[in-house]
Amino acid sequence: PRLSEQRPIGIDTAAPPRRLALQKADGPAWYDTWCEEGEGGAVLVYALPADRLVRAEASLREFVQTLTKTFAHLPIGLAVFDRQRRLALFNPALTDLSALEPQFLSARPSLHEFLDRLRERQRMPEPKDYKSWRTRISELEAAAASGPHVETWSLPGGQTYRVTGRPHPDGALAFLFEDISAEIAATRRFRSELELGQTVVDNMEEAIAVFSSTGALILSNAAYEALWGVEGGAEGLGEISVTDATRLWQARLLPTPALGEIRDFVGTPGERAAWSADLRRRDGTGLVCRVAPIAGHATLVRFAPAPPPG
Repeated sequence: PRLSEQRPIGIDTAAPPRRLALQKADGPAWYDTWCEEGEGGAVLVYALPADRLVRAEASLREFVQTLTKTFAHLPIGLAVFDRQRRLALFNPALTDLSALEPQFLSARPSLHEFLDRLRERQRMPEPKDYKSWRTRISELEAAAASGPHVETWSLPGGQTYRVTGRPHPDGALAFLFEDISAEIAATRRFRSELELGQTVVDNMEEAIAVFSSTGALILSNAAYEALWGVEGGAEGLGEISVTDATRLWQARLLPTPALGEIRDFVGTPGERAAWSADLRRRDGTGLVCRVAPIAGHATLVRFAPAPPPG
């Protein structure tokens, strides 16, 4: 048999073990060898089998390659730092989201170097001063190491990132970078449309209440709150059901079967037709109540002062 090694042979008793392969017919047998100085300048060389370790290292390399291929097509940037906080794994999306060169990432920068470079490229929120910046790095690392940690970064360029830090076995840390700018913009537009819609109905003279198909109050206006003496309307604490609402109305109205009909109408399956009823408050003033089905099997209930007689 013939010995081959992964590194040139040179006696250095302080060096780490050398890995040698003993070539056999059925494949190489791997050994880790050590050199120790003996008496009279003699050198003792001994070896231990390393086949299992070689197989484990090969499996690890294959696993990392598999992970790299798996994450290559993800739109979310991935950065995995080992226990020494050196970058051990990243995917192509990270280069796009971080604006960092592949050469820099391949050089296995430390976590602090990585975050420092993100700051230089304006891919992190700008801190007030450098001291607070270093504190922020330490806090981010500690939070991610203790458990899943999520932050939302509003970048100077107008983008918004969701950054998730997760601890991994053996002291490693993984960070996920996701561009949620479109999601944030859509949420802001939706909130703006809701506020606009609420402003419109608040400027209507009729008192309005909208109930979902399950009977929950989902929308009301300022006139409704003034008419029935409620605060917050559909925005109040807890869910208000059509039963709760009709009980409130009943306390301020003379007895009428219309309230029971409204409760039965809300959420009734099948086709429904609009109808109206005349109500009278306990102070003697009249109300016209109009009930109509609307989209999503919801129900619109409107209250308006009754027209003067004649």
